[in-house]
Amino acid sequence: KQWYQRRVRGFLMGPIMAQQLGVPFVAIRKKGKLPRECYTVKYEKEYGADEFDVQVDSLKEGESVAIVDDLLATGGTLEAAKKLCDMCKAHVMAHCVVFELAFFRWKRAVERHPPLFHSCSIEAYFVLIF
Repeated sequence: KQWYQRRVRGFLMGPIMAQQLGVPFVAIRKKGKLPRECYTVKYEKEYGADEFDVQVDSLKEGESVAIVDDLLATGGTLEAAKKLCDMCKAHVMAHCVVFELAFFRWKRAVERHPPLFHSCSIEAYFVLIF
């Protein structure tokens, strides 16, 4: 089993979680950040498009993984991470997020994927005053 984490903020929690579970950590990064040959997927976010990479040799066919993210808004990044796992022929057991922004309509994007676990659902809008 692998602990699959995306983005830079994941480096704060992903490796620690993987270590505590006794499983390897695999990073998903923005396009061009990883050193070896990569699979790439393009995805839509709430404010535009982006691309993620995962190293081709990071997962073995049939390995079980959990995709972990800090924030779930539209579901685009989780869906992109799932596509990368599919390209590696790995099996996604679950999506795990710390915060879910319930006012975004993410459910349509991830409802057909493995179970979603989250620790906090936020149903209010944030207002920043400068």
